[in-house]
Amino acid sequence: MFNVSSCRSGGGISRTRAPIFIAPLIAFAFLAAGCTAAPDVGDSPAPEGTSTTDWTAPADADAEGPTEAPTLTEQSGAIEEPITLSTEMVVAVDDIAITTVKPETPGEYAGSAVVVTISVTNDSKRAQSIDSAVVNLVTDDGDVGIGTTAGPNEPLHGELAAGASAEGTYVFMLDPAKGRSVKISVNYAAGEPLAVFAGQIS
Repeated sequence: MFNVSSCRSGGGISRTRAPIFIAPLIAFAFLAAGCTAAPDVGDSPAPEGTSTTDWTAPADADAEGPTEAPTLTEQSGAIEEPITLSTEMVVAVDDIAITTVKPETPGEYAGSAVVVTISVTNDSKRAQSIDSAVVNLVTDDGDVGIGTTAGPNEPLHGELAAGASAEGTYVFMLDPAKGRSVKISVNYAAGEPLAVFAGQIS
């Protein structure tokens, strides 16, 4: 860019600089940059591993998986007799009593209630869980006993070893309770068979 020449004249040194075209070069650089085409984002390919196709439903509806809970098998019996299920678990209603519940904490129900005592015996050769046991009560004319934690409520829980038994107590608000025909269903574990007892509250 620079051309420097020197010569001696009378013992002195003189320097002559060649013309420097800096300003035109800078202007050219700006013009060249302005002419560069911006990339077309719309035409860019999708990143590797990214699908652009829409989801479509499978042709086989069963491939989507179950849409409702499976129906549990039921075994019914009189309220006075134990029921032996196909899993070798024996379920029994040991006692039914009428009581009056008084609320102990805010939000609890008060009034007439039924106390149901359930026992479960493991006659199989392996331990079985009763941690998710569910007990329900409904009358023959459609009234549902409302479960409450008030009163002597002590649900079944834990794991039952082979040959062992456990007892749980459930409280249901029901008014009136005396003389009602009821069905009591016991599901000792989620997905396992259901024991259904029918009888009358005396």
